[in-house]
Amino acid sequence: MIRVISVFLPTLSTDRVRRKAGDTAPPPETPLILVGRDGKRRVVMAVDAAAKAAGLRVGMPATKAQALVQDLVIQDADPAADAEALVRLASWMLQRFVPIIAADAPDGIVIDSTGADHLHGGEAAMLATLVEKRRSG
Repeated sequence: MIRVISVFLPTLSTDRVRRKAGDTAPPPETPLILVGRDGKRRVVMAVDAAAKAAGLRVGMPATKAQALVQDLVIQDADPAADAEALVRLASWMLQRFVPIIAADAPDGIVIDSTGADHLHGGEAAMLATLVEKRRSG
């Protein structure tokens, strides 16, 4: 039986921006959005957890997001850097977990874990390790 793991990374873009900023990154409780263009409109392309909790969502006009949330941090989206980060993460997983992995742009990774879970202490242990590695960075 084929076993597939779908990893969904809804905050990949904003996490990448925070990691790149290092010590100068806004604190996690400060809402962060990334904006880009949809035709002539500037729209929200990514939201972090704090921005989502404040009611912001991908696709909304950037001006509306600014009006709704005080102290909102806004940065330009960089889809090429996001795609590169996703491929790097998939490559890292390929080296450590299973032999078949594919980046599923813009925010996912698909893992064929068939026959590989026993190498990591079973399916539950492998999934727990993936989640913990994701959190720790």
